[in-house]
Amino acid sequence: MTGKRMQIDCIIADWGTSNRRAWALTADGSVLAERHDDQGLLAIADHRFAESFQRFCGDWLGSSRMIPIIMAGMVGSKLGWQEVPYQMAPVALRDLSRHLSKIEDPLIGEVWIAPGVALDDGKQLEVMRGEECQILGALLQSDEMDGTFLLPGTHSKWAQVKDGRIISFRTYMTGEVYGLLRKSGTINQLMEGDIVNDEAFKQGVLYSREPDAGNLLHSLFSVRTLGLFDRLPRADLPSYMSGLLIGAEVYDATSWLADHDHAGGITAIGSPALLEAYQQAAASLEIELISIDSNSLLPLAMLSLAKAAGILSGARA
Repeated sequence: MTGKRMQIDCIIADWGTSNRRAWALTADGSVLAERHDDQGLLAIADHRFAESFQRFCGDWLGSSRMIPIIMAGMVGSKLGWQEVPYQMAPVALRDLSRHLSKIEDPLIGEVWIAPGVALDDGKQLEVMRGEECQILGALLQSDEMDGTFLLPGTHSKWAQVKDGRIISFRTYMTGEVYGLLRKSGTINQLMEGDIVNDEAFKQGVLYSREPDAGNLLHSLFSVRTLGLFDRLPRADLPSYMSGLLIGAEVYDATSWLADHDHAGGITAIGSPALLEAYQQAAASLEIELISIDSNSLLPLAMLSLAKAAGILSGARA
């Protein structure tokens, strides 16, 4: 790492609620090193974000404290290091560079945190932190200005982008609901193991489209009854429930897109495991997704924002 340290021009970090990732980059975007851990903001005691990041990436900084650090994600929330106000949609993604919030820390130097995006359509408020930068990365990678994006996760996002601006988006608590039901309650008592069964997953996806499954609060009870009456092996119930939840999300989101004059493809951005699950669900519902691994997008987007903000000019190792 000593030889590479001399080349580092900036450090990019995606600091979320449960996990964080970081990349050491040169000014031209070359990734010199990357790492991740499970020290999301909920794991940080007494607001000691600087000390935690020093332990995480201090070897990249060396002793100069002159390498700028640019972060995205929940680190900029009310529970994070420093709250960065949301930018209200519609918002031009490239303009996020004008709203980076600066922290000058004596331990690690200059830290810049990107804002999230909020939407108030008069019906329901929506927010995102981190996903907006991944969408920017996808646009930069494809050299496109328009698109429809799916970002699956704890709180899945479906977003519409026009002329490089997020104009609308919608959130689904799919991952969080699955996690809660999987860990506690009467449904969890019937489940066994964590092996994925593709057929059980598909069964859940297809049932989500049935007229009788229109209300998710009703259809979720089928997870329990299928187990009670041995219609599905207990080891297959987690896969079935996952398919049911993802299927309900995809069905509602595509209906929402149709109501908003959606035309063209849908680009899914996420981890390989999540992308595979959503690809299976979409295929079962005869919907086409274009998948992009999120790992490559955030460094591209954050470096672009850093350059636009002029914060790399003094970078040196």
